[in-house]
Amino acid sequence: MRRTQIYLEPELTAALDQLAKQRGQSRAQVLREAAWRLLRDVGATEGDPLQGIVGLGNAGPGTAACDHDRILAASARRER
Repeated sequence: MRRTQIYLEPELTAALDQLAKQRGQSRAQVLREAAWRLLRDVGATEGDPLQGIVGLGNAGPGTAACDHDRILAASARRER
């Protein structure tokens, strides 16, 4: 690991310390986990332009991945 120094607002430092205490971790560990999460989340959308539209619409039925044919057919019948 490489030592890195950053400047944090007092409120952010206090919130990080509280979270670290709740988790039984150091502030540094909480920050490392947050940094990895950020990199993973940003990386997931950068290479795929369609990722930007995920979650924009109504979620609809929770079984859409399995029942997409039935859902689309029912929607088409309603539109007639």
